[in-house]
Amino acid sequence: MAKVPSKGRTLAFITAGISLISGPHSVEATEAAMGRFIPGLFAGPGAGIVPPYPGVYWQSSSFYYQASASTTLQIPIAGATQVGLKAEYASETLTGIWVPDFHLGNNLTLAFGASLPIQHLRVQGLRTSADTSDGIGDIMLSPFILGWHDTSGNFLSASLRVFAPTGDYDKNSLANIGMNYWTFTPTLAYTHLDVKNGIDFSVVGGIDVNTKNNATDYTSGAMAHLDATLTKTFENKIGVGVFGSVLYQISDDKGAVADMLNGFRGRSYAIGPMIKYTAGSREAPINLSLNWAPEFGGENRLQGNAVYFNASGKF
Repeated sequence: MAKVPSKGRTLAFITAGISLISGPHSVEATEAAMGRFIPGLFAGPGAGIVPPYPGVYWQSSSFYYQASASTTLQIPIAGATQVGLKAEYASETLTGIWVPDFHLGNNLTLAFGASLPIQHLRVQGLRTSADTSDGIGDIMLSPFILGWHDTSGNFLSASLRVFAPTGDYDKNSLANIGMNYWTFTPTLAYTHLDVKNGIDFSVVGGIDVNTKNNATDYTSGAMAHLDATLTKTFENKIGVGVFGSVLYQISDDKGAVADMLNGFRGRSYAIGPMIKYTAGSREAPINLSLNWAPEFGGENRLQGNAVYFNASGKF
């Protein structure tokens, strides 16, 4: 492998980079106003870093999200439409990344990963009683994560996330932690890391391509999403930052209900603060971060606030 900055000085930043692949599905536009992401889900330092050191890396990602839609917005759900939806969503996702000891050369690193979400979802409509769903959600696999780095603190990565419909699903329920369709998300990310000054600038973006939900004959349109983060870490290992997120649906939903709603394209934005801390030793750091993501400018989706807590490290 090509030379990277001193391992002892950079491993705390490197382990933060496993957020590259983690993340459960969340409330969005598309069918049931639910897709795979909410703003801020991938906002964080090191988003473009594929760890250049061989080994197994881990992340625990938790969030709590409350959101609602207006009483005039018709949302396609359970094969019909509902208005005045309110959702409460909690999730804990465990992610592992394996970096094998391959010597690819040309500053390249290859990794593989998987995420297991454990979730709780409660949804209520204006004229309906609340439904809840709990358990293991749709698992996510990354059949490849390809990273590149130079000796000036620049990191690039390309990956594919594949969400499998493993979570519970009932077409007559308002609350489903499973989506009942596959999603394929090609993803690109970039990080500029200035270890000397504790500066991290990261951008990660992807496009969700969804298959049909055969239970409702509904195909959710492609959703583009982008998270950008700027953080400063001080000598006391505390860091502060700000992030911005964009979700923008780039193709119409398909199906009889979607046609009645003119394609039901959605969008949403968020800007919020972040705080991080590096615990553990220099040789085995554990990165902790806390984000708050207030949404605004939403269309054809639920809108609310999310709080994220992430911890990551290396076995």
